[in-house]
Amino acid sequence: MVEEKLNQTNINWFPGHMAKTLKEIEANIKIADLVLYCLDARAPLSCLNPEIDKIISSKSVVYVLNKSDLASEVKTAQHAKKLEEKAPVILTNANAVSNKAIIIKAIKKSLENKLKKRAEKNINSALKVLVIGVPNVGKSTIINLLAGSKKAVTGDKAGVTKAISWVKIADGIILMDSPGTLWSNLENDNIANNLAFIGSIGDSAIDFSELGFSLVKHLIEIEPQKIIDRYSLNYSASEINKVDPIEVYDQICLNRKFILKKNEIDYERAGKAIIDDFRSGRIGRITLE
Repeated sequence: MVEEKLNQTNINWFPGHMAKTLKEIEANIKIADLVLYCLDARAPLSCLNPEIDKIISSKSVVYVLNKSDLASEVKTAQHAKKLEEKAPVILTNANAVSNKAIIIKAIKKSLENKLKKRAEKNINSALKVLVIGVPNVGKSTIINLLAGSKKAVTGDKAGVTKAISWVKIADGIILMDSPGTLWSNLENDNIANNLAFIGSIGDSAIDFSELGFSLVKHLIEIEPQKIIDRYSLNYSASEINKVDPIEVYDQICLNRKFILKKNEIDYERAGKAIIDDFRSGRIGRITLE
């Protein structure tokens, strides 16, 4: 029964404000000069919102692979190279002050021709940059970094920003901070799981016992040694792939003493701890795709 439950994941989360945000982005895209598209470097492909991609298709874009300090350096470089086929890419850790100059330079470089034409016509209006992305990829943190002060509300969970707002920063740039927005139907289970792992889906939509197990199964496939080292598991990297993932999950629970009163395993507490370990980087630098 427990095994059956842990193997079932069905995640979907599309609060009402997200539908409203998509409409507002569609309305504001007309006046935007550029789109700053924020992606989580640990799952950049899963962060590409197909509904937003349609809306911004006619605009200049700069991709920001944020939280790159938590992702695999090798895989991040591979993803960046692929994305660069469509638009410029910058790697950031939004908490690093040095990233401010990098982002502003990328914005101005992408709008070089537009800036030149404006200068020729003596037009000094500010550049309008639309900042978009799925929830919890660090959009508001990036805006605060660029503004040099706390202009946008931040938090390590999905759905903190609820409404679109314009923020003036230096260098003649105005940023539009938009709420993190998913799409209405997360049909692909792998994408849904990846978004849940990185915190882009609200906790209210998550069963942490199931999600923790899903993450353990995935890490066994892609980063076996890191999960072995983090949880002191009694397997080698070559052995763990042959073990039932539920046995691995149980061993993590027992090693960390996630046990209820009647010696039953506390999968909910274990799942929350494993997800938190991943999100904080305690398991190591990991890219999910």
